[in-house]
Amino acid sequence: MCTQRMSTFYIFSLASILMVEAVATSVLEEALRQASERIAKKITEGKKLTSTDVIILLLDQMNKRIDDTNKGIDDLSASLNKRIDDTNKRIDDLNTSLNKRIDDIEEDLRLLHQEVSSIKSDIIALMREKLKTG
Repeated sequence: MCTQRMSTFYIFSLASILMVEAVATSVLEEALRQASERIAKKITEGKKLTSTDVIILLLDQMNKRIDDTNKGIDDLSASLNKRIDDTNKRIDDLNTSLNKRIDDIEEDLRLLHQEVSSIKSDIIALMREKLKTG
């Protein structure tokens, strides 16, 4: 029972950490957005930027680039997954087709073997008859 409570505690702890991380990320993004707007207003007013202002602008730009890169990666991943799924479908279709052809060839070979056996039996019977009469 103690192990189950500890597992439940760890699950809730992990969920809490993930939720805090998501909230913290959105709070930081909003803080960067608001700070960038404040700095943009400062620029339009012709005021001098502090080192902190420049760093905030750089962080905002880096954040936007990271978001764009993540979107590109997600798009590429989706595209690759689709291509993999399409390739797997083609492989499955080809496998089905090849299996059918193999089954057909096996049936043809079985029939050919029966025919050869029948011809062999006929030849043996003819040779026996020829030897008896002959």
